[in-house]
Amino acid sequence: MTKLPEPDQILNDTIALLREGLPEPLSTITLENVVVGVFFTGVKLSNGYGGICFTPVDLIPEAVCCTTAASAMPYCGNLQGVSLEKILTHISSPAPLVRAVLISIVNALSAWYLDICPEGTYQIEENKDAFDLVDEIDPNKPVVVVGALWPVIHRLKQRGASYRIFELNQSALREDEMPFFVLPEQQDSVLADAGCVVMTGATMVTGTTEVLLSRIPEGVPVIIGGPTVSMIPDILFEMGVTAIGGDIVTDPDSLLTTIMQGGSGYHFFGKSAKKILIRKV
Repeated sequence: MTKLPEPDQILNDTIALLREGLPEPLSTITLENVVVGVFFTGVKLSNGYGGICFTPVDLIPEAVCCTTAASAMPYCGNLQGVSLEKILTHISSPAPLVRAVLISIVNALSAWYLDICPEGTYQIEENKDAFDLVDEIDPNKPVVVVGALWPVIHRLKQRGASYRIFELNQSALREDEMPFFVLPEQQDSVLADAGCVVMTGATMVTGTTEVLLSRIPEGVPVIIGGPTVSMIPDILFEMGVTAIGGDIVTDPDSLLTTIMQGGSGYHFFGKSAKKILIRKV
């Protein structure tokens, strides 16, 4: 039997790499500001770096009840000034909002790391979307899309490319997409014939990235995109990911104001954040 990866292995191992590579201990860096917006969650660190993650509102059934949600966010109302060493002790929390904040922190630390890492460690292209790589895939080989990724699905439709969709919530699919929906018990056989797998960093919040990657046959290209996966790619590459596309926060204060006011990517791309594509060298 194949051994399944450890839960949150990507986050834990990535944090370990950041600890080793960054010039200051995480105990000396604090949270300067945290915003949990409707669409995105963002942080600004005391060293000036910012990070972002999608806000998993649909994963919070207790959102309708303040009393049951009260314990879900540690230090709520007092996050400013909390050291990263302390807040990262909650990395195994199952609470979606906590995970969104923690992933935002990892992404902010990664932005710092990418600024100082040796040249040549990664191939980084600015203002490029990872999902554009779908155009390079052989249209005769089915692309497995994990989640109802409308930009990717729309692109595949326009190309007349073959595709299949893995999605927990079938109601998120359009009527003409339902024939391409794959039942859970059929997914492994579909992955065996895939020309490429495309997924979003949202799986980091749900804690399903590791299991998904472990099921993909060796040699099948894997593209992960979205602001949530704006982290150093070492561990993701080790697990078979081909390319990741995230976002570097260029103006944390402006970004946090935007997402605080209900802003989405359309409001901050090219203004307070820029897209990056990272591939293996």
